[in-house]
Amino acid sequence: MHRVAIGFDVGGTTIKAGVVASDVGGKIEIVASADVATDALSAPSEFVELVADQCRKFCIAYPEIEAVGVGFPSCVAWEAGTVSKPPNIRWWSQDDYPLRDILCAQIGLPVSLDNDANVAAFAELQVGVGRSLRSFLLVTLGTGVGGALVLDRKLYRGDRGGAGEIGHMIYEPTVPPQNPMWRTGILEAYIGRDAIVARARQILGRDPSSALSQLGDALDVAEIGAAARAGDRVAVETIIETAHIFGIGLASALALIGIEHVVVTGGIAGLPPLFYEETLATLRQRAIPTIAERVMLYRSPLGQTAGIIGAALLALSHAAASV
Repeated sequence: MHRVAIGFDVGGTTIKAGVVASDVGGKIEIVASADVATDALSAPSEFVELVADQCRKFCIAYPEIEAVGVGFPSCVAWEAGTVSKPPNIRWWSQDDYPLRDILCAQIGLPVSLDNDANVAAFAELQVGVGRSLRSFLLVTLGTGVGGALVLDRKLYRGDRGGAGEIGHMIYEPTVPPQNPMWRTGILEAYIGRDAIVARARQILGRDPSSALSQLGDALDVAEIGAAARAGDRVAVETIIETAHIFGIGLASALALIGIEHVVVTGGIAGLPPLFYEETLATLRQRAIPTIAERVMLYRSPLGQTAGIIGAALLALSHAAASV
């Protein structure tokens, strides 16, 4: 016997969806999937239409689907089912948008809605590296940088769904004021996708002999990672500088919450081992001694499927609890 749900992983670059089947033995399988570029949409109403249409298509092929889960890249009020303006989706300006209730009315199935990092953390907790951990910080690296906290085997969401947002920690307080102010000097601006590409371009200005210089506008994190694996000096320097900043951010976060395990996932988490080695080295140098001596950094075994799987499993868990 198995249970089936749909999971949506909404990101600043791509909206991914999948049908997830879970059996009694704990085996998880994504049996169907689809994706669309986030910028292909232009309004929340179009997002709702996209989700509802995709759910209808999935339900025709898999009529046993019993629930839908959505991981959304903003603060999500879990009880109310509302979302705040997502900082990395340019066409979404509404705050306190009742997304869960609107989707329920459109789809006709139970809908669970949570922050995108929270659903990825739920996947890790259930079927990933988090199965053996009591508490951990999960970080999603992609267009934005998100985070989630699992404390004593439970998601900790905070008062209004904003707990764990490591990407919004202030990293550089001397940056000139920006609008909005809460986006000024934050960690995400130094280790997100755009920041890594910009760093590589800056280093290329000093060393144009790199093979990366031939890519022009096609330069992205995947190319930087591949070049670093091949020993390209610009790519290696880019990776090391990014890892150093990430390690400092993690050291600050772990000092506050007092935990020793970090799981990394997201669209650009497939950086080469050098990134993780340098991040861990910096973390061990800069963390307080009681954490530094035991801290562990894991790359998610679920890869880019964590959001889809976590959203679906959270939906199934919530549906079971509501019976």
